[in-house]
Amino acid sequence: MTGTEFAGAAVAALLDTLWVALAIAAAAWALARFLPRTNAATRHLLWWTVLALVLLLPFAAIDRTPARDVAGAEIAAAPSAPSAAPVDSPAVQPAPQRNVFPLEIRTGDWMAIAFGIWLPIAVVQFCRLAWSFFYLRKVRRASQPAAGAVAGRFEYWVAACGIRRPVRLIVSDKIASPMATGFRHPAVILPAILPAQFGEEELDHVLLHELAHVARRDDWSNLLARVLGAVAGLHPVVGWTLRQLARERELACDDWVVSRIGEARPYAASLARLFEVCRAQRRVVLATGMAESASRLGERIETLLANGRQFSARTSLLRLGVAAIALLALLAAGAQAPHWVVLAQSTSAPADQPHALKPVNPRGSFLAALVAAGYGDLSVDEIIALKDHGIDARFLADLSQTGWEKMSARDMIEMHDHGVNGEFLRALHDAGFQHLQIRDVIQAFEQGVRPGTLKEAAQYGTHLTLAQIVRLKQAGVIP
Repeated sequence: MTGTEFAGAAVAALLDTLWVALAIAAAAWALARFLPRTNAATRHLLWWTVLALVLLLPFAAIDRTPARDVAGAEIAAAPSAPSAAPVDSPAVQPAPQRNVFPLEIRTGDWMAIAFGIWLPIAVVQFCRLAWSFFYLRKVRRASQPAAGAVAGRFEYWVAACGIRRPVRLIVSDKIASPMATGFRHPAVILPAILPAQFGEEELDHVLLHELAHVARRDDWSNLLARVLGAVAGLHPVVGWTLRQLARERELACDDWVVSRIGEARPYAASLARLFEVCRAQRRVVLATGMAESASRLGERIETLLANGRQFSARTSLLRLGVAAIALLALLAAGAQAPHWVVLAQSTSAPADQPHALKPVNPRGSFLAALVAAGYGDLSVDEIIALKDHGIDARFLADLSQTGWEKMSARDMIEMHDHGVNGEFLRALHDAGFQHLQIRDVIQAFEQGVRPGTLKEAAQYGTHLTLAQIVRLKQAGVIP
């Protein structure tokens, strides 16, 4: 399969699995909302599970069988007209009208247009990532280590919360909002004016929230999410899932803080005051922060103050496992659905094949058949090997009339030894299959695909690939 064919097959797989991705996302939303006592940390991992499944779906559904040229196959399947047709020869009947389901997509200029739309968007997103990285690097270099009571409170909370990562506290006058940065050397950066405007308790809440990001390694997960957003953010389900991840990440850090201090209302008040102080901040950087513009302040405060809430920073593996099993069951059910979109090549007529439809006499001598079929250059040992394995003029005649590329003596012997005969090769040709791999032909024959199956598939115009016919045969489905 060429690169263009693979890209077309990937698009077909993406469209085929879009409804499954939507179903998985909807099921995850329902599980996150209605599964009892599911905290934000558990929901955060649940959405990562959804993201992984959605991204893997198209790769699992790609049909790697070379695309069939439908019109070309029909032309090649027609028998060559004799130089003098008999008078009573019946008229050639037109090929049956083919169905329009599944929908065929053809490789062409549209793929270049789609790539031209996706590429600049991805480049812009990666440029933003690069700018964010170098901006934070510049801020860290220009920052100063925190001193005095603020540094003491920070060290206290690092020890009290059992954070094992070597994190440090620095102060900068180039930022307006506190943030946690990584990756190998994580740090919490405070605006220089913040310690003077906040009381001790409010400052503790700020430090704890940023330490929650460090403890949860949100710097790394945020980086991965931003990269995936740059590559696959145009996928509607991926884009929506990434927004759910950002939401649950902040809620999980809020839960983490409240589980340490024991009270939600004072922390909610500190969150509102911090957002008010930092509301002018509009930059989007590769860091996690307590007062980001996208942090949904109102929703977070409402969640913090909800009655009967139990705050926990631990992930519930039991609830996550139940949700994951439900999503995998939905994925397995979707994998059994038929493809709605298939890849087909353009309908241009195929190039002339010098080896096709050669006048090989099936009743003539073996050596004459070899020469007529284009195998006159074989060595004596190869000719003897072909004869010893039962390959005769009939097999060569069938092979020459089915549009096969010239193959080696070893390949002919392998096909013949696996039982592939001339009748099966002719049926493949008549069904419109061209340029197949030998291993695919052998696999189809060994799985029980027979000439009758291929003829019926061609007769009803199902547009099935050979691999799909094999799958249907394995499942006991007749055309």
